[in-house]
Amino acid sequence: MKISAAVQSPSIIAVTRLIVQLSPLITAPVIARELGPAGRGLYSACFAATVLAPVVLGMGLPLAVRRRASTGAPDATLRAVYLVLPFLVPVAVAVGFLIERYVVTELDPDSARAFILGMGCSVGFVATLCFQSVLIGGRRYGAIALLQSTQPVALTFGVALGWILGSLTLPWVLVCAAVSTLLSTLMGVYLTRISPRGPRSRLRPLALESIAFSGSQAAETASNTLPQIIAVVAIGAHDAGLFAIAITVASLPMTLGHTIASVMFRDAAASVGEANMRLSALSIRITALTAIVPVVVLACTTPLLIPLIFGEGFRGSVSITLICLCGSVLLTVNYVASQMLVALDKGVLMTAAQLVGLGLSVALMFVLGPALGGAGAALASIAGWLLTTLASVRALRLSATSLLFHAGDLRQAFTVVTKGHIDHSAV
Repeated sequence: MKISAAVQSPSIIAVTRLIVQLSPLITAPVIARELGPAGRGLYSACFAATVLAPVVLGMGLPLAVRRRASTGAPDATLRAVYLVLPFLVPVAVAVGFLIERYVVTELDPDSARAFILGMGCSVGFVATLCFQSVLIGGRRYGAIALLQSTQPVALTFGVALGWILGSLTLPWVLVCAAVSTLLSTLMGVYLTRISPRGPRSRLRPLALESIAFSGSQAAETASNTLPQIIAVVAIGAHDAGLFAIAITVASLPMTLGHTIASVMFRDAAASVGEANMRLSALSIRITALTAIVPVVVLACTTPLLIPLIFGEGFRGSVSITLICLCGSVLLTVNYVASQMLVALDKGVLMTAAQLVGLGLSVALMFVLGPALGGAGAALASIAGWLLTTLASVRALRLSATSLLFHAGDLRQAFTVVTKGHIDHSAV
């Protein structure tokens, strides 16, 4: 009974999300030692592209599915998604050719082919996000945890196998990433168990809903991935590899943000008026409160652990990581704030908030990057996170007073993370 309760608790999302966030750190030492900082930088750029491109091509489908799944049966909607996804594959491959030719130009022929393969398979990432949206709508926390951990666990296994066999090259890692994405898609099919046959939602209304969210989801994903792609151009593959480690560490507190957003989303989507604002303010307060703890722990431990885990060649990443950690709470808060905007059907405002922050990050990366290297890229990222957070809070129409910590916020944070509900009487 206790095991079953633990699996159905939203805290299991935090645990498995931590696996998702830590998996790059588990495999990164092996990849870094085998490929070097430059190879690590190229891999980070390629992997970021395979995450960003399908989200852009998916045109907001996962968020549209999430809203529908939170208010009704998702079967007909998911069947419509099944019909759309195959048409995205050739488009993703074409985008991959353009990125390989004009952005990640340092790839050797084998790596380039593996990257193109990964871009084709990356459409499975859109499917996985749609499956996850169905599970979030149904509050199936154990299934969410299993789905979101499939890809990183499979990728970790593939990297470990390549290392054992002495075959760990950049093409091997890129192929493993592609295969792990497909495995995650198959896991989503199994967990949702919605047959492609049966009544299907009309494509036109779904497309209109998706387009309304397309900019918001693409902008959110771009904010987390585009800087790592741009870094290869702005500061070179070597410093981009150091920056990639720093971003990975700074993103670890987001495990709590994903948990809080998963619990709060359905309540926020169902609330109106003043209740919306109270729930949004509460979600931001408890996110900031809970994220502070892991940030402090990481700041104290990474100066020792990064050289120990990755080797002396990555000691230069320590200072970059400490800079990124200064903005880690902002990164976590703006993720949750973005999800609240989606729940409130404010996708356009979320898009605007994400784009202004992303634009600032990219612009500053080209200004600060050439002079400061990875440290400049980190400062550029923090500036973007700060601007996005401020813009999101403004879009939610929250006052500064509503964001001041309340006496019961710590208890609310514990209730949300461990029990999966809110004490509305104390909101």
